[in-house]
Amino acid sequence: MPPQKAPKSQPKADASEKAKSKDRDWLTTGELATKIGWREHALRDALRGKEIPGVRRTSFGYHIEATAVDEIAKLLGPAPAKGNAPKRTPART
Repeated sequence: MPPQKAPKSQPKADASEKAKSKDRDWLTTGELATKIGWREHALRDALRGKEIPGVRRTSFGYHIEATAVDEIAKLLGPAPAKGNAPKRTPART
């Protein structure tokens, strides 16, 4: 029986290949949150479980069409107020 060959591994991607493409027609939740003035976690909570045109849930997060930003902003309304987290008490010295 002939010896088995080791599988050839692909060369690592260059840094230029890893950079996000500027010619894509969709946004991440972080980019959408910045555009419409929401916090990213609040936006993800608002999108969860809703069927919003232009927003598609993927295994990696949300795929948001860049052309639907204004429509999504109108549908979601103004950003919710930032939560009132209790202030930390100063450490005793």
